[in-house]
Amino acid sequence: MRSEKYNILYVDDEKSNLNVFNATFRRDYNVFTANSAAEGIELLASSKIDIIITDQRMPKMTGAEFLKWSKVHYPETIRIILTGFSDTEAIITAINECDIYRYIAKPWDGDEMKLTLKKASEVQQLRQDNQKLIADLKEAKESLEQKVIARTTEVMEQKEEIEKKSKALEEQNYLLQEIDSEKNNIISMIVHDLQSPINRIKGLIELFTMENRTPFSENQILYLDLIRRNISDASRHIRNLLDTKVLEGNIDYQVPLKKTSLSKILPMMLDSYREQYMKKKVNLHYHHENNSEEIYVNGNEDYINRIFDNLISNALKFSPKDNNSNVFVKIKKNGTNINVIVQDEGQGLTGDDKKNLFKKFQKLSAVPTNGESSSGLGLSIVKTLTEKLGGNVWAEDNQAKGATFVVEFPQYTDA
Repeated sequence: MRSEKYNILYVDDEKSNLNVFNATFRRDYNVFTANSAAEGIELLASSKIDIIITDQRMPKMTGAEFLKWSKVHYPETIRIILTGFSDTEAIITAINECDIYRYIAKPWDGDEMKLTLKKASEVQQLRQDNQKLIADLKEAKESLEQKVIARTTEVMEQKEEIEKKSKALEEQNYLLQEIDSEKNNIISMIVHDLQSPINRIKGLIELFTMENRTPFSENQILYLDLIRRNISDASRHIRNLLDTKVLEGNIDYQVPLKKTSLSKILPMMLDSYREQYMKKKVNLHYHHENNSEEIYVNGNEDYINRIFDNLISNALKFSPKDNNSNVFVKIKKNGTNINVIVQDEGQGLTGDDKKNLFKKFQKLSAVPTNGESSSGLGLSIVKTLTEKLGGNVWAEDNQAKGATFVVEFPQYTDA
C-alpha cells in the first residue's frame, strides 16, 4: 500500500475555485493547481500526477479537450470532469472520448468530492498494484526463461558428456570382456597343464609305494605324507579355480535341484578327512540332533560336497597342530530350514576378516598352522554355491575362540 500522498491536478480558470480546492484537500493530497489547460499541460510534464480534475468551461481548450489530450499522453491518470447539468454534450464527449472516471456537477459538494477522491485514489492504487504485479510477473517470466535456457544448455552439455562417457565405458567394457575371455582361456590352459603332471606325480608315488620291497623309514613316510598332502592341496586349488571360472561364466545358470540327504553326505565326507585330522592331532566331532532321522534338503550333491570340502578343510587348516583341539560339525533343524554348523578352535576372525570374508582372493589374518597353502577362493566359492542352492552362509561371533560358519539350506518337502 502506498504511504505517500496522491498527487492531484486541479484545473479551473477561476482562481477562487482553485484556492478553495487547495484549502480543502491539501492535508490529504499533494494538490497542484492550474488556471488553464496550458498550465495543466506544463504541470503534467514536470510532476507525476495521479488524478486530474478539470472544469469543462475554460477558454482556448475546454476541459473535455484537455482530458482527451491527457488520455493520449498520460493514460495512467484518473480523469474527472466538472460541469453543469446543462453541458450534456460535454459530458457525453468526456465519457466517450476521454475515458473519464467520473463527472461531478458544479458547484461541487465537499463531501461528495472527498468521497470521489477517496474512491479514485483506491482505483489508482489498484492500477499501480496491477502494473507492478504485471511487471514482476514479466520479470519473473523472463528470469525463468533464462534459467530454463541455461538449465537446458547445462542438461544438453551433461547429456553429451554422459554419451561420451557411456561410449568410452562401452569400449572399456568390450575390452574387459576380451581380457576376461583371454584370462579364462589362460586359466583353462594352466589348470589343464597343472592337473596332468599332478595326476602323474600322484600315480608315480602310489606306484613307487606299491613296488617298494623294503620298509620305509619314518622320515620317508613323513616325506611321502607331505607329498600327498601338497598334491591334495594343489588339486583343491585347481578345483577352486575351475569352480570360479565356471560360476563366473554361468551367472544365470539354474542348478538342477533334487532331494539330497545331508545326513549321509556329511558323515561320508568327515570319514574321508579323519586320517588327516588324526595326523594333525585335531579331534573331529559330528553331531546330528536325531541320528535315526534322515535330513533332506532341496540341493545338489556335487555342490554340497564342494561347499563342505572347503569348510572342513579350512577348519583343519587353521586348527592348532598337536594340541588336541576340536572341530565340530553339527546338523540341526531351524524352522523350514536345515543348518549345518562348522566350528573350530583356531585363530578366529577379526573385524576386517568379516568385512572381506566371502570375497575372492582374500587372505585372512589367520595363518595355516602346518604349512598348508591357501588360494583365498574357498569361502567365495562356498558362498556362491550355497546361494545357487537357494541357501545362505555366514560367520557367527564366537564368544570363546575359533571360527564358526553356518550354512543354511531349505528343507526338502514333497509338496
